[in-house]
Amino acid sequence: MKSMFWLAMAALLMVGWTGGNAAQAKGFFIKAGDRVVFYGDSITEQRYYPVAVQTFIRTRFPNLHVRFVDSGVGGDRVTGGWAGGINLRLKRDIFPFKPNVVTIMLGMNDGSYRPFNKHIFMIYKNGYRHIIQSLQAHLPGVKIVLIAPSPWDNYAQRKGYPVNPHHRPGSYNDVLIRYSNFVKKLAAKNHLLCVDFNTAMVEAIKAAIKINPHLATRIIPGQCHPGATGQMVMAQTLLRAWGAPATVAAVDINAANKTVVKTANTTVSNLSASPTQISWTELDQSLPYPMMTLHASWPQFPPEVAGWTGPRQNMHAVNPLAAMVLKEVHAYRVLDREPLRVGGLAAGDYQLRINHQQVGTFSAGQLAKGINLARYDTPMMGQAYKVMRLVWLQTEYRFVTWRNYQLPLARLGGPAVEKAGRKLVAAMYKHWRHMDAAQYAAAKPLPDNYTLTAVK
Repeated sequence: MKSMFWLAMAALLMVGWTGGNAAQAKGFFIKAGDRVVFYGDSITEQRYYPVAVQTFIRTRFPNLHVRFVDSGVGGDRVTGGWAGGINLRLKRDIFPFKPNVVTIMLGMNDGSYRPFNKHIFMIYKNGYRHIIQSLQAHLPGVKIVLIAPSPWDNYAQRKGYPVNPHHRPGSYNDVLIRYSNFVKKLAAKNHLLCVDFNTAMVEAIKAAIKINPHLATRIIPGQCHPGATGQMVMAQTLLRAWGAPATVAAVDINAANKTVVKTANTTVSNLSASPTQISWTELDQSLPYPMMTLHASWPQFPPEVAGWTGPRQNMHAVNPLAAMVLKEVHAYRVLDREPLRVGGLAAGDYQLRINHQQVGTFSAGQLAKGINLARYDTPMMGQAYKVMRLVWLQTEYRFVTWRNYQLPLARLGGPAVEKAGRKLVAAMYKHWRHMDAAQYAAAKPLPDNYTLTAVK
Protein backbone atom coordinates (compact mmCIF):
# COMPACT_ATOMS: atom_id res chain seq x y z
CA MET A 1 0.00 0.00 0.00
CA LYS A 2 2.87 2.38 0.79
CA SER A 3 4.43 1.70 -2.61
CA MET A 4 1.15 2.36 -4.38
CA PHE A 5 0.71 5.59 -2.40
CA TRP A 6 4.11 6.97 -3.35
CA LEU A 7 3.67 5.96 -6.98
CA ALA A 8 0.42 7.90 -7.03
CA MET A 9 2.09 10.87 -5.37
CA ALA A 10 4.90 10.81 -7.92
CA ALA A 11 2.35 10.84 -10.74
CA LEU A 12 0.56 13.83 -9.20
CA LEU A 13 3.81 15.71 -8.71
CA MET A 14 4.56 15.48 -12.41
CA VAL A 15 1.74 17.94 -13.06
CA GLY A 16 3.29 21.38 -13.57
CA TRP A 17 6.87 20.11 -13.26
CA THR A 18 9.13 20.39 -16.28
CA GLY A 19 11.93 18.19 -17.48
CA GLY A 20 15.63 18.97 -17.58
CA ASN A 21 17.35 22.11 -18.76
CA ALA A 22 17.92 20.75 -22.24
CA ALA A 23 14.24 19.88 -22.61
CA GLN A 24 13.25 23.35 -21.41
CA ALA A 25 15.57 25.05 -23.87
CA LYS A 26 14.24 22.95 -26.74
CA GLY A 27 10.80 24.55 -26.54
CA PHE A 28 12.11 28.07 -25.91
CA PHE A 29 11.97 30.75 -28.63
CA ILE A 30 15.61 31.74 -28.12
CA LYS A 31 18.16 29.17 -29.28
CA ALA A 32 21.88 28.61 -28.75
CA GLY A 33 23.95 31.00 -30.84
CA ASP A 34 21.16 33.57 -31.23
CA ARG A 35 22.02 37.26 -31.39
CA VAL A 36 19.17 39.42 -30.06
CA VAL A 37 18.72 43.15 -30.66
CA PHE A 38 16.13 45.14 -28.71
CA TYR A 39 15.14 48.07 -30.93
CA GLY A 40 12.93 50.95 -29.87
CA ASP A 41 12.56 54.36 -28.29
CA SER A 42 13.31 55.74 -24.82
CA ILE A 43 11.37 52.97 -23.07
CA THR A 44 13.80 50.46 -24.54
CA GLU A 45 16.64 52.90 -23.85
CA GLN A 46 15.80 52.68 -20.13
CA ARG A 47 17.30 49.20 -20.49
CA TYR A 48 15.25 47.61 -17.72
CA TYR A 49 13.14 45.08 -19.61
CA PRO A 50 16.06 44.01 -21.87
CA VAL A 51 18.27 43.46 -18.80
CA ALA A 52 15.50 41.52 -17.04
CA VAL A 53 15.06 39.29 -20.11
CA GLN A 54 18.80 38.70 -20.51
CA THR A 55 19.14 37.94 -16.78
CA PHE A 56 16.36 35.36 -16.97
CA ILE A 57 18.00 33.59 -19.90
CA ARG A 58 21.44 33.66 -18.30
CA THR A 59 20.15 32.19 -15.03
CA ARG A 60 17.60 29.73 -16.42
CA PHE A 61 19.83 28.49 -19.25
CA PRO A 62 23.44 28.88 -18.01
CA ASN A 63 24.84 26.98 -21.00
CA LEU A 64 22.76 28.71 -23.67
CA HIS A 65 25.17 31.05 -25.45
CA VAL A 66 23.20 34.07 -26.65
CA ARG A 67 24.27 37.68 -27.26
CA PHE A 68 22.07 40.68 -26.47
CA VAL A 69 22.16 44.30 -27.71
CA ASP A 70 19.97 47.20 -26.59
CA SER A 71 19.52 49.77 -29.39
CA GLY A 72 16.80 51.96 -27.92
CA VAL A 73 17.01 55.73 -28.49
CA GLY A 74 14.86 58.32 -26.75
CA GLY A 75 12.36 60.10 -28.99
CA ASP A 76 12.62 57.60 -31.81
CA ARG A 77 9.79 56.90 -34.23
CA VAL A 78 9.50 54.52 -37.16
CA THR A 79 11.22 57.24 -39.19
CA GLY A 80 14.14 57.54 -36.76
CA GLY A 81 15.02 60.52 -34.58
CA TRP A 82 17.83 62.63 -33.22
CA ALA A 83 20.33 59.75 -33.55
CA GLY A 84 19.66 59.50 -37.28
CA GLY A 85 16.99 58.62 -39.80
CA ILE A 86 15.65 55.11 -39.85
CA ASN A 87 18.02 53.84 -42.55
CA LEU A 88 21.06 55.10 -40.63
CA ARG A 89 19.67 53.66 -37.39
CA LEU A 90 19.26 50.25 -38.98
CA LYS A 91 22.63 50.37 -40.72
CA ARG A 92 24.57 51.47 -37.64
CA ASP A 93 22.59 50.12 -34.67
CA ILE A 94 21.24 46.77 -35.89
CA PHE A 95 22.93 45.34 -38.98
CA PRO A 96 26.55 45.31 -37.66
CA PHE A 97 25.55 42.97 -34.82
CA LYS A 98 24.17 40.46 -37.34
CA PRO A 99 21.15 39.57 -35.20
CA ASN A 100 18.88 36.70 -36.03
CA VAL A 101 16.30 37.95 -33.49
CA VAL A 102 15.08 41.56 -33.45
CA THR A 103 12.37 42.95 -31.20
CA ILE A 104 10.71 46.23 -32.19
CA MET A 105 8.74 48.48 -29.86
CA LEU A 106 7.78 51.82 -31.38
CA GLY A 107 4.63 53.91 -31.18
CA MET A 108 4.74 56.05 -28.03
CA ASN A 109 6.27 58.99 -29.93
CA ASP A 110 4.71 58.12 -33.28
CA GLY A 111 1.22 59.16 -32.18
CA SER A 112 2.60 62.67 -31.49
CA TYR A 113 0.85 62.79 -28.08
CA ARG A 114 -2.38 64.10 -29.58
CA PRO A 115 -5.79 62.75 -30.61
CA PHE A 116 -5.81 60.20 -33.41
CA ASN A 117 -4.75 61.65 -36.75
CA LYS A 118 -5.06 59.64 -39.97
CA HIS A 119 -2.07 61.29 -41.65
CA ILE A 120 0.22 60.64 -38.67
CA PHE A 121 -1.07 57.07 -38.47
CA MET A 122 -0.28 56.47 -42.16
CA ILE A 123 3.33 57.56 -41.56
CA TYR A 124 3.50 55.01 -38.73
CA LYS A 125 2.09 52.21 -40.87
CA ASN A 126 4.35 52.87 -43.85
CA GLY A 127 7.41 53.36 -41.64
CA TYR A 128 6.81 50.13 -39.74
CA ARG A 129 6.45 48.18 -42.99
CA HIS A 130 9.72 49.70 -44.22
CA ILE A 131 11.55 48.54 -41.07
CA ILE A 132 10.33 44.96 -41.49
CA GLN A 133 11.21 44.90 -45.18
CA SER A 134 14.69 46.30 -44.49
CA LEU A 135 15.39 43.79 -41.74
CA GLN A 136 14.29 40.87 -43.88
CA ALA A 137 16.32 42.11 -46.85
CA HIS A 138 19.56 42.60 -44.89
CA LEU A 139 19.17 39.74 -42.40
CA PRO A 140 17.82 36.68 -44.22
CA GLY A 141 15.95 34.36 -41.87
CA VAL A 142 15.77 36.91 -39.05
CA LYS A 143 13.06 36.32 -36.43
CA ILE A 144 11.26 39.61 -35.92
CA VAL A 145 9.18 40.15 -32.78
CA LEU A 146 6.75 43.05 -32.92
CA ILE A 147 5.82 44.56 -29.57
CA ALA A 148 2.60 46.52 -29.13
CA PRO A 149 3.76 49.74 -27.39
CA SER A 150 3.48 50.05 -23.63
CA PRO A 151 0.61 52.29 -22.47
CA TRP A 152 0.17 55.92 -21.68
CA ASP A 153 -1.16 55.68 -18.14
CA ASN A 154 -4.55 57.36 -17.99
CA TYR A 155 -5.83 54.71 -15.57
CA ALA A 156 -4.00 55.44 -12.31
CA GLN A 157 -3.29 59.06 -13.26
CA ARG A 158 -5.12 61.97 -14.89
CA LYS A 159 -6.71 61.36 -18.26
CA GLY A 160 -6.26 63.27 -21.47
CA TYR A 161 -3.66 64.13 -24.07
CA PRO A 162 -0.33 65.49 -22.86
CA VAL A 163 -0.06 68.45 -25.25
CA ASN A 164 -3.63 68.91 -26.45
CA PRO A 165 -5.25 72.07 -25.01
CA HIS A 166 -8.75 71.07 -26.11
CA HIS A 167 -10.73 68.40 -24.32
CA ARG A 168 -11.53 65.37 -26.45
CA PRO A 169 -13.21 62.12 -25.34
CA GLY A 170 -10.82 59.32 -24.50
CA SER A 171 -7.11 59.57 -23.87
CA TYR A 172 -3.74 59.13 -25.52
CA ASN A 173 -3.71 55.45 -24.70
CA ASP A 174 -6.79 55.05 -26.89
CA VAL A 175 -4.55 56.21 -29.74
CA LEU A 176 -1.82 53.77 -28.73
CA ILE A 177 -4.35 50.93 -28.64
CA ARG A 178 -5.24 51.70 -32.27
CA TYR A 179 -1.54 51.63 -33.08
CA SER A 180 -1.22 48.35 -31.18
CA ASN A 181 -4.05 46.81 -33.17
CA PHE A 182 -2.22 47.72 -36.38
CA VAL A 183 0.98 46.11 -35.05
CA LYS A 184 -0.95 42.90 -34.33
CA LYS A 185 -2.42 42.82 -37.84
CA LEU A 186 0.98 43.58 -39.37
CA ALA A 187 2.53 40.70 -37.42
CA ALA A 188 -0.22 38.31 -38.50
CA LYS A 189 0.11 39.32 -42.15
CA ASN A 190 3.88 38.74 -42.08
CA HIS A 191 3.70 35.60 -39.90
CA LEU A 192 5.63 37.28 -37.10
CA LEU A 193 5.32 36.93 -33.35
CA CYS A 194 3.51 39.85 -31.69
CA VAL A 195 3.70 40.59 -27.96
CA ASP A 196 1.17 42.96 -26.37
CA PHE A 197 2.85 45.12 -23.71
CA ASN A 198 -0.08 47.54 -23.65
CA THR A 199 -2.73 45.10 -22.47
CA ALA A 200 -0.43 43.43 -19.95
CA MET A 201 0.55 46.74 -18.39
CA VAL A 202 -3.00 48.09 -18.29
CA GLU A 203 -4.20 44.94 -16.54
CA ALA A 204 -1.41 45.27 -13.96
CA ILE A 205 -2.22 48.94 -13.36
CA LYS A 206 -5.95 48.28 -12.93
CA ALA A 207 -5.25 45.44 -10.49
CA ALA A 208 -2.88 47.70 -8.51
CA ILE A 209 -5.47 50.52 -8.34
CA LYS A 210 -7.83 48.22 -6.46
CA ILE A 211 -5.17 47.47 -3.85
CA ASN A 212 -3.29 50.77 -3.47
CA PRO A 213 -4.19 53.67 -5.81
CA HIS A 214 -1.21 55.73 -4.65
CA LEU A 215 1.34 53.00 -5.39
CA ALA A 216 -0.39 52.33 -8.71
CA THR A 217 0.64 55.79 -9.95
CA ARG A 218 4.29 54.78 -9.60
CA ILE A 219 4.10 51.92 -12.12
CA ILE A 220 4.40 54.47 -14.94
CA PRO A 221 5.57 57.70 -13.25
CA GLY A 222 4.74 60.64 -15.47
CA GLN A 223 2.39 58.40 -17.49
CA CYS A 224 4.90 57.60 -20.29
CA HIS A 225 8.02 55.78 -19.06
CA PRO A 226 7.43 52.68 -16.91
CA GLY A 227 9.65 52.38 -13.88
CA ALA A 228 11.73 49.26 -13.37
CA THR A 229 8.81 47.43 -11.73
CA GLY A 230 6.57 48.14 -14.72
CA GLN A 231 9.32 46.97 -17.03
CA MET A 232 9.51 43.71 -15.08
CA VAL A 233 5.89 43.16 -16.17
CA MET A 234 6.96 43.85 -19.75
CA ALA A 235 9.87 41.41 -19.46
CA GLN A 236 7.57 38.74 -18.06
CA THR A 237 5.13 39.28 -20.93
CA LEU A 238 7.88 38.86 -23.52
CA LEU A 239 9.36 35.80 -21.80
CA ARG A 240 5.95 34.12 -21.59
CA ALA A 241 5.40 34.75 -25.30
CA TRP A 242 8.76 33.08 -25.92
CA GLY A 243 7.69 30.00 -23.95
CA ALA A 244 9.93 30.57 -20.93
CA PRO A 245 9.83 27.66 -18.48
CA ALA A 246 8.67 28.43 -14.96
CA THR A 247 10.67 25.79 -13.11
CA VAL A 248 14.13 26.49 -11.75
CA ALA A 249 14.50 23.12 -10.04
CA ALA A 250 12.06 20.88 -8.17
CA VAL A 251 12.71 18.30 -5.47
CA ASP A 252 10.35 16.01 -3.55
CA ILE A 253 11.84 13.89 -0.78
CA ASN A 254 10.25 11.44 1.65
CA ALA A 255 12.10 11.51 4.95
CA ALA A 256 10.31 8.50 6.41
CA ASN A 257 11.62 6.03 3.86
CA LYS A 258 14.69 8.08 2.84
CA THR A 259 13.79 8.27 -0.85
CA VAL A 260 13.78 10.91 -3.55
CA VAL A 261 10.24 10.83 -4.91
CA LYS A 262 10.65 13.25 -7.78
CA THR A 263 13.14 15.75 -9.21
CA ALA A 264 13.13 18.18 -12.12
CA ASN A 265 16.08 20.10 -13.54
CA THR A 266 18.39 18.93 -10.75
CA THR A 267 20.27 15.94 -9.37
CA VAL A 268 19.98 14.84 -5.73
CA SER A 269 22.72 12.80 -4.02
CA ASN A 270 24.04 11.91 -0.55
CA LEU A 271 20.57 11.68 0.97
CA SER A 272 20.63 10.71 4.64
CA ALA A 273 18.01 10.93 7.39
CA SER A 274 17.66 10.47 11.13
CA PRO A 275 14.73 11.18 13.46
CA THR A 276 15.96 14.78 13.96
CA GLN A 277 17.79 15.66 10.75
CA ILE A 278 17.73 15.06 7.01
CA SER A 279 20.43 16.18 4.59
CA TRP A 280 21.24 15.90 0.90
CA THR A 281 23.21 17.53 -1.92
CA GLU A 282 21.67 19.15 -4.99
CA LEU A 283 23.24 20.09 -8.30
CA ASP A 284 20.67 22.23 -10.08
CA GLN A 285 20.78 23.02 -13.78
CA SER A 286 19.49 26.58 -13.29
CA LEU A 287 19.54 29.50 -10.89
CA PRO A 288 16.44 31.29 -9.60
CA TYR A 289 15.28 34.44 -11.38
CA PRO A 290 16.22 37.58 -9.42
CA MET A 291 13.28 40.01 -9.45
CA MET A 292 15.06 43.25 -10.31
CA THR A 293 13.04 45.67 -8.14
CA LEU A 294 11.75 43.44 -5.35
CA HIS A 295 14.59 44.01 -2.91
CA ALA A 296 15.87 47.37 -4.15
CA SER A 297 14.43 50.69 -5.34
CA TRP A 298 15.65 51.25 -8.86
CA PRO A 299 15.32 54.79 -10.27
CA GLN A 300 12.92 55.45 -13.12
CA PHE A 301 15.88 56.22 -15.41
CA PRO A 302 19.42 54.87 -15.00
CA PRO A 303 21.84 57.56 -13.76
CA GLU A 304 24.17 58.94 -16.40
CA VAL A 305 27.20 57.54 -14.59
CA ALA A 306 29.56 55.28 -16.53
CA GLY A 307 29.84 51.90 -14.87
CA TRP A 308 26.73 52.23 -12.69
CA THR A 309 25.82 48.67 -11.65
CA GLY A 310 22.43 49.33 -10.10
CA PRO A 311 21.39 49.55 -6.45
CA ARG A 312 22.48 46.94 -3.95
CA GLN A 313 19.91 44.22 -3.37
CA ASN A 314 18.83 43.72 0.24
CA MET A 315 16.92 40.46 0.64
CA HIS A 316 15.66 41.61 4.05
CA ALA A 317 13.97 44.69 2.57
CA VAL A 318 10.95 44.55 0.28
CA ASN A 319 9.91 47.23 -2.22
CA PRO A 320 6.13 47.52 -1.59
CA LEU A 321 5.38 48.55 -5.19
CA ALA A 322 7.25 45.57 -6.62
CA ALA A 323 5.73 43.18 -4.07
CA MET A 324 2.22 44.31 -5.02
CA VAL A 325 2.71 44.26 -8.79
CA LEU A 326 4.67 41.00 -8.98
CA LYS A 327 2.02 39.31 -6.86
CA GLU A 328 -0.78 40.53 -9.14
CA VAL A 329 0.97 39.27 -12.28
CA HIS A 330 1.79 35.92 -10.57
CA ALA A 331 5.50 36.38 -11.27
CA TYR A 332 6.64 33.41 -9.18
CA ARG A 333 4.08 31.01 -10.60
CA VAL A 334 4.83 32.11 -14.15
CA LEU A 335 8.64 32.43 -14.10
CA ASP A 336 10.22 31.41 -10.80
CA ARG A 337 9.14 28.09 -9.30
CA GLU A 338 11.74 26.33 -7.18
CA PRO A 339 9.60 23.93 -5.11
CA LEU A 340 11.06 21.88 -2.29
CA ARG A 341 8.76 19.26 -0.75
CA VAL A 342 9.78 17.04 2.16
CA GLY A 343 7.18 14.60 3.40
CA GLY A 344 7.27 11.94 6.11
CA LEU A 345 8.65 14.27 8.77
CA ALA A 346 7.56 14.01 12.39
CA ALA A 347 5.33 16.86 13.55
CA GLY A 348 7.19 19.99 14.59
CA ASP A 349 9.34 22.76 13.15
CA TYR A 350 12.51 22.37 11.09
CA GLN A 351 15.30 24.77 10.31
CA LEU A 352 16.53 24.75 6.71
CA ARG A 353 20.15 25.56 5.96
CA ILE A 354 21.81 25.56 2.56
CA ASN A 355 25.62 25.58 2.61
CA HIS A 356 25.39 26.52 6.30
CA GLN A 357 23.33 29.62 5.40
CA GLN A 358 20.07 29.76 7.34
CA VAL A 359 17.12 30.01 4.96
CA GLY A 360 14.17 29.74 7.35
CA THR A 361 12.20 27.67 9.81
CA PHE A 362 9.21 25.70 8.52
CA SER A 363 6.66 23.34 10.00
CA ALA A 364 6.43 19.73 8.89
CA GLY A 365 3.08 20.63 7.33
CA GLN A 366 4.60 23.47 5.29
CA LEU A 367 7.41 21.24 4.06
CA ALA A 368 4.98 18.46 3.13
CA LYS A 369 2.95 20.95 1.12
CA GLY A 370 6.08 22.47 -0.40
CA ILE A 371 7.91 25.79 -0.23
CA ASN A 372 9.15 27.89 -3.14
CA LEU A 373 12.87 28.45 -2.50
CA ALA A 374 12.92 31.23 -5.11
CA ARG A 375 11.15 33.43 -2.53
CA TYR A 376 13.98 33.12 0.01
CA ASP A 377 17.50 34.35 0.57
CA THR A 378 19.51 31.35 -0.57
CA PRO A 379 23.06 30.90 -1.88
CA MET A 380 21.52 30.28 -5.31
CA MET A 381 19.66 33.60 -5.22
CA GLY A 382 22.80 35.41 -4.14
CA GLN A 383 24.57 33.91 -7.15
CA ALA A 384 21.70 34.96 -9.43
CA TYR A 385 21.94 38.57 -8.27
CA LYS A 386 25.64 38.58 -9.15
CA VAL A 387 24.69 37.47 -12.66
CA MET A 388 22.17 40.31 -12.93
CA ARG A 389 24.79 42.88 -11.93
CA LEU A 390 27.14 41.55 -14.62
CA VAL A 391 24.35 41.74 -17.18
CA TRP A 392 23.60 45.32 -16.22
CA LEU A 393 27.29 46.25 -16.36
CA GLN A 394 27.59 44.85 -19.89
CA THR A 395 24.47 46.67 -21.04
CA GLU A 396 25.79 49.92 -19.58
CA TYR A 397 29.15 49.36 -21.26
CA ARG A 398 27.46 49.05 -24.65
CA PHE A 399 25.42 52.20 -23.92
CA VAL A 400 28.51 54.22 -22.99
CA THR A 401 30.47 52.93 -25.99
CA TRP A 402 27.66 53.76 -28.38
CA ARG A 403 26.33 57.03 -27.02
CA ASN A 404 29.44 58.62 -25.49
CA TYR A 405 32.00 57.60 -28.11
CA GLN A 406 30.63 56.07 -31.31
CA LEU A 407 27.99 58.73 -32.06
CA PRO A 408 29.97 61.85 -31.01
CA LEU A 409 33.18 60.79 -32.76
CA ALA A 410 31.28 60.17 -35.99
CA ARG A 411 29.95 63.76 -35.86
CA LEU A 412 33.34 65.38 -35.32
CA GLY A 413 34.42 64.54 -38.85
CA GLY A 414 37.84 64.55 -40.41
CA PRO A 415 39.81 61.48 -41.60
CA ALA A 416 42.17 61.37 -38.61
CA VAL A 417 39.41 61.63 -36.03
CA GLU A 418 37.28 59.12 -37.89
CA LYS A 419 40.12 56.60 -38.10
CA ALA A 420 41.07 56.98 -34.43
CA GLY A 421 37.42 56.83 -33.44
CA ARG A 422 36.85 53.59 -35.32
CA LYS A 423 39.84 51.96 -33.59
CA LEU A 424 38.69 53.08 -30.14
CA VAL A 425 35.11 51.95 -30.66
CA ALA A 426 36.25 48.60 -32.13
CA ALA A 427 38.45 47.97 -29.08
CA MET A 428 35.60 48.84 -26.72
CA TYR A 429 33.19 46.52 -28.52
CA LYS A 430 35.76 43.73 -28.38
CA HIS A 431 35.85 44.04 -24.60
CA TRP A 432 32.03 44.24 -24.54
CA ARG A 433 31.77 40.90 -26.34
CA HIS A 434 34.20 39.29 -23.88
CA MET A 435 31.96 40.34 -20.98
CA ASP A 436 29.64 37.43 -21.81
CA ALA A 437 32.20 34.99 -20.38
CA ALA A 438 31.96 36.46 -16.88
CA GLN A 439 28.18 36.01 -16.92
CA TYR A 440 28.42 32.36 -17.96
CA ALA A 441 30.99 31.70 -15.25
CA ALA A 442 28.87 33.42 -12.59
CA ALA A 443 25.71 31.58 -13.71
CA LYS A 444 27.21 28.10 -13.51
CA PRO A 445 25.22 26.18 -10.86
CA LEU A 446 27.25 24.74 -8.00
CA PRO A 447 26.54 21.78 -5.67
CA ASP A 448 24.51 22.91 -2.67
CA ASN A 449 24.30 21.06 0.63
CA TYR A 450 20.86 21.06 2.30
CA THR A 451 20.17 20.31 5.95
CA LEU A 452 16.80 20.16 7.69
CA THR A 453 17.13 20.01 11.47
CA ALA A 454 14.32 19.57 13.96
CA VAL A 455 13.88 22.57 16.24
CA LYS A 456 13.61 21.55 19.89
